[in-house]
Amino acid sequence: MARRFRIKLVGICLGIVGFVSPTVLASNAPAADGQIVAQPFIEQVLDKASTADAMRTAFTLQAKGDINALESHIRQLPPLTREATLYRLLSSPLRLDNDKWREYLVTLSQQQPHFLLRHQQDGYWVTTPAFHYAAAARKQLNRYRQQQLTQELGMLLSYRQLVMAEWIDPDQPDYRQRRDALVTMIADYDADGLAYLADQYLNDPTLMWMPDNAILAALAQATERPALYERLWRRGTDSYSLAALHALRARGTEPFALQQMMAAADNPSLRGPAIRQLANLSPLPAPVADFLQTQLSLRQGNQVAQLLVEAGKGDWLSSLQDQLGPLGQQHIASALSSR
Repeated sequence: MARRFRIKLVGICLGIVGFVSPTVLASNAPAADGQIVAQPFIEQVLDKASTADAMRTAFTLQAKGDINALESHIRQLPPLTREATLYRLLSSPLRLDNDKWREYLVTLSQQQPHFLLRHQQDGYWVTTPAFHYAAAARKQLNRYRQQQLTQELGMLLSYRQLVMAEWIDPDQPDYRQRRDALVTMIADYDADGLAYLADQYLNDPTLMWMPDNAILAALAQATERPALYERLWRRGTDSYSLAALHALRARGTEPFALQQMMAAADNPSLRGPAIRQLANLSPLPAPVADFLQTQLSLRQGNQVAQLLVEAGKGDWLSSLQDQLGPLGQQHIASALSSR
């Protein structure tokens, strides 16, 4: 286990990133807070059998729920071994149903790791904790909070008592956690429950002011309600609406998917990706061919023509020249000349 952990760290920093005196090497102790250590020193500590034993003991005590013994074990370890052990432990999936363990996680999450590594990132030298166990502890606490929210959400939904606009408040610090819990629930929920949520979203005007499209996109994909997709394409574009559009591409030439991709093209921010997905269909379904032909005659038709050329539809474009007006012919000629 220690060797696998060492290999992961090698990727963080290559070469010696600081100077470590023989005294520090011997004692495995920081000379001062925020000490920059060398990669070879870390490797040497991680290669020790005593480090592997320390990690195994920590995992065993945590699994048993003997948190007092775990804390004592961690305290008596040499400083660098302590931070490495904590990081390895907290980076693993662990049970969180122990109050004493969660209290310990809170304590660890508020600490500042002592040992630092210096490495290059995007052309700059940056200094980061060698073992950021405090951040790992915060992730564990966030995971527990997510589990609690999911249980609360499941109970509210089962009794049809969830009011989304009240349960998810964009102004609250836990907005993202609550949003993600609901999105996860939507992905696995039954049809009746989804209908309840979809009706609520469509009829509550306050939900129009959500800062992102995560919930709306999840509901649209889970229910396939045209009204939800219509609202999604009308809103500002973000990663969630783009992901919903890309998901339609995987459904090939299903009529519903084609209809929604064409509808998404009305959104200026989604127009390019939507047209590209349609242009790459082969052969072009008749409704899509008619739609693209109409788009070629619009002011933005030059983009459509270019995307069709990139999709290998140059011959089809050439066959349309006599069927379009001057503007459409100009768009086609410009796109074909760039081949």
